[in-house]
Amino acid sequence: MSKAQIMSATRLDFFRELESVGAGHAATALSEMLFRPISVKVPQARFCSYDEICQILDGPETIVAGLLVGISADIDGFILLVLGEDDATTLVRSVTGDLADGMSEEELEEFGTSALKEVANILIGSYITAISEMTGLKIEASVPELVFDMAGAILNLLAVAYGDLGDSVLFMETEFSDRESSFFGHFFLIPDIESCKVLTNRFAV
Repeated sequence: MSKAQIMSATRLDFFRELESVGAGHAATALSEMLFRPISVKVPQARFCSYDEICQILDGPETIVAGLLVGISADIDGFILLVLGEDDATTLVRSVTGDLADGMSEEELEEFGTSALKEVANILIGSYITAISEMTGLKIEASVPELVFDMAGAILNLLAVAYGDLGDSVLFMETEFSDRESSFFGHFFLIPDIESCKVLTNRFAV
């Protein structure tokens, strides 16, 4: 096996471990929030290009819930948590439960948005903790911003507002489930150009 192949295999093992640790933290936090066991599956963790994100999300016209969190300290950039329309609905129902009964449409929308933001804080915080633990980097996060739109529109907005983002994106997919339902969370760690170099060096160790 060549040196390049060894490095590639080592980096893949690192990603799998990172995904496993992050998903484990997230499942524990969700279980405590929902008062029932949550299990996780970790289909994939890999680097992708910025342009690949729309393909991963089934095309630029797919309606999604995007939760955007700015990160700073040792690395700068963003974490984008994306839930498909159906997965977002499933998640809101899991959180709200019987509390949604009797609410008006406006109240339910406001409550659902609040619930999504709260869960986003838990999920994104879990992955930030995992990345920090495994790289030794200090990472601070902003309050999540929730956007419902087409996947392409969300990514175009991000690209226009923050043009110095690097093209190397860490993609982590996780399936969360209990006895009644399941949903997928798509996590994209999008560092700026300088932070991308820092992460690449850490991931290569």
